Amino acid sequence: MKTFINKILMNKLLFCVCIFTASHTQAANVEVKWQEPDSYSDIRHGNSHKTKFRENLFTQLEQHLSQLAEKAPSDLTLKIKVTNLNLAGDVSYNFSMSQDIRLVQQMYWPSIEFEYQLMQGQQLIKSETVKLKDTAFMSRGGNSHSSRDSYDYEKRMLTDWFNKDPQVIITDWQQQQVGLISE
Repeated sequence: MKTFINKILMNKLLFCVCIFTASHTQAANVEVKWQEPDSYSDIRHGNSHKTKFRENLFTQLEQHLSQLAEKAPSDLTLKIKVTNLNLAGDVSYNFSMSQDIRLVQQMYWPSIEFEYQLMQGQQLIKSETVKLKDTAFMSRGGNSHSSRDSYDYEKRMLTDWFNKDPQVIITDWQQQQVGLISE
C-alpha cells in the first residue's frame, strides 16, 4: 500500500513538474501602449532628436517588460497602457557644454503610471491602475547610471513592481491550475 501511494505521489509530482516546465518554454505576450506621450510629465531628451529619443526609450522599456514576462507562461498576455512617465533626473541647459543635459539628482525621482490587464486568452485574470514612484532611487546602490539610454532606475522600478504584483498573481494562478488538474 505504501509503495502504491508513493507511486501516485511521484506521478503527481512528475505531472506538476512537466506542466510547470511546459508552461515556461515561452514567455507571456506583452503589449504596451503609450497613451498620449506628449502629455507625460518628463520624457524630455537631453541632446538628441525628440523622436529618436522616444523610440529608444519606449523600445528599451518594452524589451525590459518582455524580459520580465519570460517568467510567465506563454498562454498569458500582459497588456499595459502607460498614461504618464517621469524619467529620473531633469533636463536643463548646461552652459559649459552648450547643450541640454539630463541631470540626475535625488530630488528628481522616476515615476510611471499605467493600467494593466493580465489575461489568459480572453479571460481576465486581473486588471489594475498602478502608480509607481521611487523617491529613494539613488539610495539603493548598485546603479551607476553610466549610460543615459539605459533607463536603469525606471527598469528597476518596473522589475520591483513585476516581482511583487503580476509574478505573485501568476504564481498563485499556476498553483490553482495545477490544483484543478490534479483533482
